[in-house]
Amino acid sequence: MRYRSPVALIAAALLVGATLTGCSSVDSFLHETFPDQFGPQRGSDGRVAEPALAHSFYLEQGDCFSFPDDAVRTEVEIVPCADEHAFEAIGQGEVTLQEQKTLGLQVAISGKCAEPFEAFKAAAPAGTRPDQEFLVSEEKVGDRTVTEYICAAALTKL
Repeated sequence: MRYRSPVALIAAALLVGATLTGCSSVDSFLHETFPDQFGPQRGSDGRVAEPALAHSFYLEQGDCFSFPDDAVRTEVEIVPCADEHAFEAIGQGEVTLQEQKTLGLQVAISGKCAEPFEAFKAAAPAGTRPDQEFLVSEEKVGDRTVTEYICAAALTKL
């Protein structure tokens, strides 16, 4: 039986740790330098730690956000939910071509967002009115186009 040197094991562990730390640095660099291609930088919990401008395609369920320009619904500012924001992404998913053809896009998405919106409304504080919006994007995947949606909810003070 051959024994391995403790020094060699420690060196290997340090090498792996240094490599993983380097990956984190590369990841941060890519998100900061090319936000349109990689989206905003997110922490280990999947949330943004500081405000970030991004295409609405990069919204994820649980994100809090606002539109910097109300006339442009493709660019959002994603913020930590403790910060002031207008909307919360309460659901997301895909709409199939069959659903679009049989129900229509608006009805299909409305149906998929109904349950998360009801939960959002139930948790709304008194003196507020919950509103919802849908953000829709299309992405080319191979030879087909995928229609994706975000269910967004907002509270308006009465």
